[in-house]
Amino acid sequence: MRQQQDHAVGPASVWPSAGTAFGLSVLLAVVMTYSSTIISPIPMNYVPLDPAEALRTMLRLRFADTGSDQRADWIGNLLMLVPYGFTVTAMLWPRRTGWLKLPAFAVAMLLCFLTVVGIKYLQLFFPPRTVTLNYITAQSVGSLIGGVCFVLWHRWTAAPTLWRDRVAMLVLALRLYLLALVLFLLMPLDFALSLPDLIGQLLRLPDAITSVPGSGRPLPVRIVLQTASAASFVPVGMLLSLVWDGRYHVGRSVAAVFGLGLLLTSFIFALTTLVMGAAPGMIAITYRTFGIVIGGVLMHWLVRQDMDRLRRWLSALVPWMVLPYLAALILVNQLASTHWRSYEQIAPEVDLRGLLPLFDYYIVPKADAAKNIVGHVLMYIPIGIAVWLRGPRRGRTVLAFLLGGLLSLGIEVARYFRPGLQGDINAVAVGAFAAALTVPAMDLAWSLLDDLVRQTANPRMRWEQRDATAVVLPGAGEVEHY
Repeated sequence: MRQQQDHAVGPASVWPSAGTAFGLSVLLAVVMTYSSTIISPIPMNYVPLDPAEALRTMLRLRFADTGSDQRADWIGNLLMLVPYGFTVTAMLWPRRTGWLKLPAFAVAMLLCFLTVVGIKYLQLFFPPRTVTLNYITAQSVGSLIGGVCFVLWHRWTAAPTLWRDRVAMLVLALRLYLLALVLFLLMPLDFALSLPDLIGQLLRLPDAITSVPGSGRPLPVRIVLQTASAASFVPVGMLLSLVWDGRYHVGRSVAAVFGLGLLLTSFIFALTTLVMGAAPGMIAITYRTFGIVIGGVLMHWLVRQDMDRLRRWLSALVPWMVLPYLAALILVNQLASTHWRSYEQIAPEVDLRGLLPLFDYYIVPKADAAKNIVGHVLMYIPIGIAVWLRGPRRGRTVLAFLLGGLLSLGIEVARYFRPGLQGDINAVAVGAFAAALTVPAMDLAWSLLDDLVRQTANPRMRWEQRDATAVVLPGAGEVEHY
């Protein structure tokens, strides 16, 4: 058995630990309070109120009668609280005593509800904020979904079978990725539910069949975006190539992966046509299925490789990929131009509110904000991969953070000087953290792929829980030894 440098991961160390969950819960609560009170399209408008009168106003709240055009905002508020419900439940979840689980879950949901109500109470002091039972209900439901997600996560990751066969961890990660990808593609999840809405969506079908995503953008940008969209389905092809017959292994042919991938992408397109805020294009079926096929081919190729040799080859490839990566980054951000503005020209036009953290996310629909964040994450993940391959053994995460932050800062500053564009200060933080978090993510992903290759070469191999093996999940607690 291969010996690795870090501590074991097992059922007693399911991520996140109580301490990590507490820190994340506090951070999320602060961010939600800040974005719900300080950030506003108009200058901050604090109006002193009698606390008792504000409480009476809260007690008089009723459901507002809204149309289907408000459903996307309702869904956005729901999704915003899912991470908070997850982390609060993780913070209070008993690691050993089973009978305390139900009370812990109830307390977690009560704490989430009090947080939601408390933030809505504060919003009364910052008119013209909208405070209705609609939003309280949406955010409470989001907290409940987040809590249930943690319970399921804990059950899956605490299962002994997951640690007896570490390839099962890879399968779980790929399944979670597929779930996140589908949810992202269906944003803002405002499905047509009434007959008039369904008829309206059906009338849009001819446009969905003929339209090309990103058709309003320059051709190089469309090529980069569609390539990235196809690449996002590569892990799906890797997942579809794996089968179970007592153990996970690459047992599905590329042709079968193609068939399943075509069914999946067609199903996603069909669902997207029912989303009122989406802009589906049938051509997406083609390049998404192509990405799935590439993933199947890649998985069949990977299991025949020497992973150490492959890593050395990828490391040698990094310097040759720097210029193509920078060129793609410049194209996507529409900076390939000879037309630039001077500082004197842009200074009067800069909206200082845009320098407030999260302001640019607040003034757009929540689905657009989520897509903006994901887009910037994808832009700077390659920096983390490059640093993981070529960086020093110590300090790689810090180096990736600095490089991601500096490059994203340069890109956003340059956008201010390009006519018709504007920078986004939030992208600097997103780029830095995306690059930094990619480093430990690559440690874990490569370890699991290595295990798959070894198990394929030796089908009788089983990855038993043992001391001093595997990779520690971020925030994992102490490991029990048996």
